[in-house]
Amino acid sequence: MAKKILKNKYIVATVIILLISILLEIFGFNFSSWRACDLKTQVIAQNGVTDDSLYYYSEEFTVDGPVRNVDVRLEVENHEMAYVTVLLTDEGDQYEYPTPEYAVCNGVLSTGFSNIYPFDDVHTIRVGVRVLEGCVAYIDSVSINVHKPVDFKFIRFLIVFVVLMFGYLIWTPSAIHDIYYDEKKLWQNVLTIVVIVGLLVLGRKIATSDLLILDSPWPHHKQYQELAHSIQMGTVELVDNVADSRLIEKENPYDTIALMAEGIPYSMDYAYYNGKYYEYFGIVPELLFYYPYYILKGYDLPNYKAVYGFFVIFVVGVFLTTSGWIKRYVKSIPYFFFLAINVATVLCANFVYLTARADIYNVPIIGAVACTFMGIGLWLHGMSAQKKVIKLLTYGFGSFSMALVAGCRPQLLLISVIAIVWFVFEGGIKNRKLFAKNSIFETIAFCVPYVLVAIVVGWYNYARFGNVFDFGATYSLTTNDMNHRGFNFSRLIRSLYCFLFQPATINTDFPFLQSSTVTGNYMGRFMSEYTYGGILVANAFFASIWLWLFKGIKKADKVVKSSVTILLVSAVVIAAFDANAAGVLYRYTCDFAPAFVLASIVLWMMYLDRGRVLIDYSITSKIAYVCVLLSLAYSMMVFLATGSSVNLSEDNRQLFYNIAAYFRW
Repeated sequence: MAKKILKNKYIVATVIILLISILLEIFGFNFSSWRACDLKTQVIAQNGVTDDSLYYYSEEFTVDGPVRNVDVRLEVENHEMAYVTVLLTDEGDQYEYPTPEYAVCNGVLSTGFSNIYPFDDVHTIRVGVRVLEGCVAYIDSVSINVHKPVDFKFIRFLIVFVVLMFGYLIWTPSAIHDIYYDEKKLWQNVLTIVVIVGLLVLGRKIATSDLLILDSPWPHHKQYQELAHSIQMGTVELVDNVADSRLIEKENPYDTIALMAEGIPYSMDYAYYNGKYYEYFGIVPELLFYYPYYILKGYDLPNYKAVYGFFVIFVVGVFLTTSGWIKRYVKSIPYFFFLAINVATVLCANFVYLTARADIYNVPIIGAVACTFMGIGLWLHGMSAQKKVIKLLTYGFGSFSMALVAGCRPQLLLISVIAIVWFVFEGGIKNRKLFAKNSIFETIAFCVPYVLVAIVVGWYNYARFGNVFDFGATYSLTTNDMNHRGFNFSRLIRSLYCFLFQPATINTDFPFLQSSTVTGNYMGRFMSEYTYGGILVANAFFASIWLWLFKGIKKADKVVKSSVTILLVSAVVIAAFDANAAGVLYRYTCDFAPAFVLASIVLWMMYLDRGRVLIDYSITSKIAYVCVLLSLAYSMMVFLATGSSVNLSEDNRQLFYNIAAYFRW
């Protein structure tokens, strides 16, 4: 009887939420369709064209009545964009005033329409169209009080329904809380695989979304491809790139401002040493993807394919990490939270940024992120393995993956310190899992991969710079002389604030998130591009860290406490290193994001472990799921954000404005 009542409750709730979602879609998101339905549509201009001044203005049209919207139909030559402004007088304004411009994108019909909000009735109205240099706009018609058809967007309806249903299930006793993770259940394994495949498909869409990145027209983005050519010729020197004699003779070739002032040509962002150019970034992406692809295919691998290749490794690594932690340290966790935390991790804003901007700068970073999660996931599963051969294999491949970080982004190697907690101190030094007489083979399996990778990376460093420990961090011909940056405490504090604590800049206009400006009176050169807010305050996923610091630190067991402490310290140290060595750039947050994410995963698992219940589950679970939803929303805003020269609003306008249409009502 109770099950029947519960089943009926779910059916009723589903029907109600379905009806609410439909009503929101028809009457809420399609507000514009109903706003002018009682007015007569009027065409106020036709067959116009922008002139040599790049502008077109319609004749002044007298209305003396209500005007609720404007619709401009046009086509633009040589450019996809035109910019429309409305100029009017109304009952509150005797003199004409302009509204802000709105963008019209070729191929996206809905962008020509805009609601307007005058002061009561409009007396006169005219419309201006602006285009960029070298473009011409042909205006077919300008209309007011248009009867906009109801545009039922199924994807938007589905998202609203899922979010509302998810909220209902979170806030009520339901299966979302009561079905526990069990790796032996077939249906859970099938659903997990479906989610993984879905994330891989989504990742592919994200990695190929920016059309400019796919084309990659910048010469300095071809370094990995040039290295493949050089390796084929038996050298790591970039033989396709020969240094100018004046650069070779320059006393300080790393002062690129002086190079530009003196007209000395140089290759931007390449490593330059002793008169030769080298690939600046780590060797591992080259050996894993670029060189094999070049040998097998006979032509170069695009950077976005390397990024996606690492994304695949990353997704698998995330699921291995979470399932490995549960298997080792968690008594019982809700299965749907297991899925939610994996999705939130894969689609963490920092990692979405890496995937969406699939350029050469992000190849080694996402490589290090992917190898870190894969390595930790394999370690955790190895610690729980009963068969010795499985333990040896997972330890070996886990260490191999972690060691590969050195050939991608070496500062992330610091996260490997977590192994000390798990393998040496977890059960006490006497019961350590490695470096003991009864664990010789495990120790060999763990250590040898680090040695092998160190030999390869050390040789590569020596072949380029004559020093096995020199990764070439100071040899880049970049925007500043990295040899003379030195250490500066004031710069470090400002940088850490930007990296960790600067609030995100949110406004009410799509895409809502704006780049956060890095300002201040630092009396020196402060190298920065843009960020989207400090990582610890912008992304709700990291709320578990704040909750631990202020509430749960005393309740955590020794493994959790020591693991989280090491991860947080590692994250701050990496952030400080990047800030001092290079500057404040959003992609650098992805260097220390893995440590923060891993700490958050561990803490969320601790809070929601139904077998322990350290903190009130009913409250904490609601907070956790809300944080997941908020973090996904933030990730979408980062994906759509326009805070750089490479973004969807410039490089894939039709996609950008088609998405924008979902937020125009």
